[in-house]
Amino acid sequence: MAGVLAKLLLFTAAVYLTWNLSMLFSRAIAGWGKGRNNSISTALADLTSEQRAVYAALSAHTCGSPAVDGYAHVDATCLAEAPTMQWWKAWTAGGGKPEDLRVHYERRADYDGVAVQWGLGNQKASVEECGEACRQHRPGSVKGPFQDFPCNAFAWCAEEQCFEPDAHVHTKGDCWLKFTEGPANPEVNFRGALVEDWQERHPTAPDHVQWHTGVVLPPGIPLNNGTWSPRYFW
Repeated sequence: MAGVLAKLLLFTAAVYLTWNLSMLFSRAIAGWGKGRNNSISTALADLTSEQRAVYAALSAHTCGSPAVDGYAHVDATCLAEAPTMQWWKAWTAGGGKPEDLRVHYERRADYDGVAVQWGLGNQKASVEECGEACRQHRPGSVKGPFQDFPCNAFAWCAEEQCFEPDAHVHTKGDCWLKFTEGPANPEVNFRGALVEDWQERHPTAPDHVQWHTGVVLPPGIPLNNGTWSPRYFW
């Protein structure tokens, strides 16, 4: 276990040195509210050096945004070699278990990621049940292009029908299990009230986000504001 931890720290230290934490604050997006910026600042100040290295690895986005071209050219090889996946491999090799991780929730929001299990037909009774399904997801358990990745992000449809700017019909209970780079710094598809631009682009869009969402992180690692994903501008 000590050897694995040492390797993880060496790997994440390189990420940490090049990933200035102040940049994470400058990327904080508008519309979060509720004092989250202040709480993140306090949480980061309390991290140990080892936790800061893990936070840096789990905040980095090195492979580009999956939604930039409608998920048509997602680089799975890059994702497999990215800091987030390298942390996960080292963590599991060191005996890490799903129960050791913490599920973070945000209501009226949707975080981006590639689907390790589609939500259509994957019904859950609550966002908490969806979050637990994400935490317990095992790579390889559901066939697909991203079957070798863990779940570290999720979105749950909270209303009878949930709007998305895509061709699918999303209904209550749909639970999308996703993998994302930088789950501590997620790409946000939308959150809170939908601005006027959304209604202009999508006349059937509601005035608020109908999804609840979240991520799975190691204990002690905070969730920050994130940044808008390209999907926000669809």
